[in-house]
Amino acid sequence: MATLKKLLEAARLIERSETDVPMSAPAGDDDIDAIIRRAAQAEAAISTAPPPLPGDAAPAVAGIEEGLSFADIYARQGLTEAQFPVERLLKLVDGLRALDPATRRAAITAMDVADETWSMEQVLADADAKVAALRGHQRQMQGTADAVVQSNRERIAALESSRDGRVAELRQQIAALEAQIQDAIGTTAADVAKLQSESESNKAALLRETQRIDAHILNLDELVAQFRPPAK
Repeated sequence: MATLKKLLEAARLIERSETDVPMSAPAGDDDIDAIIRRAAQAEAAISTAPPPLPGDAAPAVAGIEEGLSFADIYARQGLTEAQFPVERLLKLVDGLRALDPATRRAAITAMDVADETWSMEQVLADADAKVAALRGHQRQMQGTADAVVQSNRERIAALESSRDGRVAELRQQIAALEAQIQDAIGTTAADVAKLQSESESNKAALLRETQRIDAHILNLDELVAQFRPPAK
């Protein structure tokens, strides 16, 4: 029992991973206003410059934050640290991995009975709470990814709408500046491609984070399944 007690004490150490720095993509600008100003000076056909593009002032939406430690995820979900968190049970089980499952379960159950400072019910409750917190974090990430896609979709629509209007106006008023108008179309196309690439990048980030968290949830589910009492 003394050796098992030492394993229990060693399992109280919890390691945390460092939090990665989230990344977000910058938004681009359109050069059509400058083209129109040059056209006005060259042709004296336009008295005032048109208003800026609707998409220029739209704030960028922060994307998926990858690599966030599970401890930070739990904290953001409002989950307080348990007296005996499930991670300690994970380390304890790992320390007894040389034993067969039945012996390992019996040893840990004996520790539970011998030590009144913790109970298996508390560990199982902590596991349930953390799975719920991880699921909540996944839902928030899905919302973030959806917001990025929707925001960029709206900005793309604004850019394309503004592009079409500007091009039509320039073609009507300044036929001699056709080449510069084509440059403006190309610039807008580049902005649209950048925003579409950002949407795809956030979708990929969502998939990676979802798979990473699902793998951890699976580990937790497999662990607690060994100790959860059968349903009555």
